[in-house]
Amino acid sequence: MDTEKLTYEDAMKRLETLAAEMESGNVPIDRLAEKLKEAQQLLAFCKDKLTKADEEVKKLLNG
Repeated sequence: MDTEKLTYEDAMKRLETLAAEMESGNVPIDRLAEKLKEAQQLLAFCKDKLTKADEEVKKLLNG
């Protein structure tokens, strides 16, 4: 997955879409692992973005 141009908001929207698809039960079992892998990558991306934003805020507040 190319996250170079991805925004946090876009990643969250895609995660919501993936979650809805998986919750619907309409995902073929052959595609389930693929969707879970994509969701894991998106979660890691979002976590990284939030961590970096938190560090920036702390620097600004302590600066």
